Amino acid sequence: MKKLLLLSCCICTALLSNAQVTKNAHTNDAFGAALSNVVLDYKNNFINLQSKQLEGDAAVTTFLSAVCLPAAAHCYIVRYTSLEDKSASWQAQMYTGESYSDAVRIYKKTFLEVKNTTVAGIDKVPDLLDGKLETPDENLRFTVSALRLKTSDPAYNNFEVSVELLNNPGGWEVNISLYKKKPDTEGNLNN
Repeated sequence: MKKLLLLSCCICTALLSNAQVTKNAHTNDAFGAALSNVVLDYKNNFINLQSKQLEGDAAVTTFLSAVCLPAAAHCYIVRYTSLEDKSASWQAQMYTGESYSDAVRIYKKTFLEVKNTTVAGIDKVPDLLDGKLETPDENLRFTVSALRLKTSDPAYNNFEVSVELLNNPGGWEVNISLYKKKPDTEGNLNN
């Protein structure tokens, strides 16, 4: 799934832009409100957020998202079109550029903003996203920090938010992806 997400991020990045994104002055309130709206529409496979269709390929159909995070260059929905997988992921590109230090700063800041987001409307009390920040390493092609929603709603059992720091041929990227996490069975000794 991570390989597919990374591939879809690369496809969408190529489709959307090569421009450097450095704006990052946004408030936690605006960020949290936008992210909360996206999390709530996860139960609908992000269909209510789907906007203009972008060019794509046979494996995925990509749409602009009607809700975007402050400071994101692009927010989009990737809808998988295989017979086995009709799920969708919601993605936001928070940074793209050549500076590793800028990318790490935005990666860490974005992770904290996601972690500090409270989602109201699922349970009687607002829910939080919980996860651990993975330490970036400039020698690795990617670093991914995953967060899970602390909720009693079974519709969110496999829901995951990942904050990704990627080293692509064009430079560094920071992305956020919301998706249904498939069970890790490959290489599992307990199968």
